[in-house]
Amino acid sequence: MPEEKSLIDMAREHMEKSGIDPKNPVDLEHVSPEEEETQPVTHPVQGEPTPDKEEKSGVTDVVDGSYGDVLSELLSEVKVNSDWRPLLLPSRGKSYVSCDEEIEIKPFTFAQERKLRSVKNVRGGRDIIKILFADCVKGLEYDSMTLTDKNYILFKLREISYGDDYTLEATCEHCESKNELSIKISEIPVEYAGDDFKEPLEIILPDSKQKLVFVSPRSKDEKYFSDMELLTQNMWRFMVSIGKYSEQKIKKAFLENTTVKDVAFFRERLVKDYYGMKTEMVFQCASCEEDSKGTIPFNENFFSVS
Repeated sequence: MPEEKSLIDMAREHMEKSGIDPKNPVDLEHVSPEEEETQPVTHPVQGEPTPDKEEKSGVTDVVDGSYGDVLSELLSEVKVNSDWRPLLLPSRGKSYVSCDEEIEIKPFTFAQERKLRSVKNVRGGRDIIKILFADCVKGLEYDSMTLTDKNYILFKLREISYGDDYTLEATCEHCESKNELSIKISEIPVEYAGDDFKEPLEIILPDSKQKLVFVSPRSKDEKYFSDMELLTQNMWRFMVSIGKYSEQKIKKAFLENTTVKDVAFFRERLVKDYYGMKTEMVFQCASCEEDSKGTIPFNENFFSVS
């Protein structure tokens, strides 16, 4: 009875019949010594593009020229979008001694946005916005801007820097539900100063019957508007004259001794918007479906794309 062959013996016999040396492991892609000499040796690295892919994508790590030239090439479209552009002021320049109807603005950069996001308090915010205006507004000094013109410019800077869409949250006056709304800054109505508008402004006080001449609050005066009491204490700063007198002591003494009605009348005219953006809005509440009124605010999304 012949000796039974093992699986190993049977596999060896099969390899010998097929012309394969059992001592040399199986070569799945048999290449002759002559062919092997003509084939390049490659050592691909995972994730690294092949030469063919590099050639097709046009990517290179070779800088042809200075790095400044390369940066100019990469930012060519950005520079076009960052050009100065005209902006008609709501005041039409009529609130200033010397100012054209139009100024110029340009978008702020990422570096400037980082400064805005570093703000920790209200005082810091005012300082950073003043720096931002110095870089991105031409034709009107920040401190001399009326608050109405300043707020309008701020919205237009936001529009050209981040885009026209502005997301905000509004509370329904009926059911107090929070509503997320999206508006287009370019569609907010703007009222411009009329041909007959001029500053300083004049009013006749109801009780004292005196003529009071005053100017609109400016950006440098914004700190006085943090609360009503502080504003009332500093209203004399906006008075040019009362009656025929312009001395500071007389202006302060007059406000302290005249009637509450006189002071309230002056305060109302002082904070009145004679021109500017119409930030009042009407929206339909998503919860109760009632129409509700609100004001377009500055919120956490004002200096962001969202």
